[in-house]
Amino acid sequence: MRRSYLLILSGFLLAVLGLAGCSSAPNFWADAKPTQKKVLVTFPPLYAITHAVAGEDAYVLSMLCGTGPHGYDYNAHDLRKVKQADLLISNGLSLDDTFVGKILNNHSNRHLVTLNVGEVLEKKHHEVLLHGAHDHDHGDDKKDGKPDPHAGHQHGEHDPHVWLGPKQTMIMTRIIADKLAEIDPPHAKNYEKRADAFIKRVKEEVEDYGKKKFKGKHVHMVTMHEAFGYFADAFGLEIVGTIQKLPGTDPDAAGRARLVKLCKQEKISLIAVEPQYSKAQAESLQETLAKAGIDVPIVTLDPLETADMKQGTRNPDPEYYVRTMRRNIDAIARGLP
Repeated sequence: MRRSYLLILSGFLLAVLGLAGCSSAPNFWADAKPTQKKVLVTFPPLYAITHAVAGEDAYVLSMLCGTGPHGYDYNAHDLRKVKQADLLISNGLSLDDTFVGKILNNHSNRHLVTLNVGEVLEKKHHEVLLHGAHDHDHGDDKKDGKPDPHAGHQHGEHDPHVWLGPKQTMIMTRIIADKLAEIDPPHAKNYEKRADAFIKRVKEEVEDYGKKKFKGKHVHMVTMHEAFGYFADAFGLEIVGTIQKLPGTDPDAAGRARLVKLCKQEKISLIAVEPQYSKAQAESLQETLAKAGIDVPIVTLDPLETADMKQGTRNPDPEYYVRTMRRNIDAIARGLP
């Protein structure tokens, strides 16, 4: 009898807690107007681009802000965001595919439309994609005694950090505008017009700005991990090596020795760290090179995978993309002799 009573009481308490949990669940779309399409994007760079195109015709929400997409797994809040969304935009190219795939397998929104930007880039703009190098053993792959640029690239994989290239960002802007026009035909012209304006901004304030800053400069640099290939390609910079093969994974002794040797051979201009990771390995590399008479500055480059939010807001600053890209350009320029 006592056991039955305890079971009933436990069930009652769980039900009450469950109802309390439901009632206190945040309304992530509270700022959306009734007439606006609800667009959910996976992380900040997609937010900045999509917000610029959406204007007042759609409300854009970033699923992630302070947490990066590398290794992320979805949670109940993400499913609540998806449940009310009209469109889910992801980067693809292996960056956010795993957690987005889980969400798409578990959500209950029958009307959800999806856009995998990377898939469109692969199908229609393959020429602007760079090979990924996740399995590349830095400095060791040779072909006829020379570095093999295709070593370590498996199954046609591409570098997923496409937003760090202004040319790629301009194409992404057009892809997103086309999808918004598809789900919201009455405002198609507005999306097209705002896409044109944002593309113009990226061209002038990022691409042209960077090319002017680095004109005539020969920059050889080491980066924290393999994120800045598109950025370097846009401005004629050369990345000669990376500290981490995978984000958050420090090199072993042999890998570090190879990197030191490579830095000496290539006469690197600077070492780039990222605000999301410890710079201890970069400082150690800098000290080792200094002992060999090679003074190399450390600069901070932001891969834009995370963004801060002001208190009381749900999204990053819409100016985040252009501002941070220019800050990266300025950081390198200041570090050069």
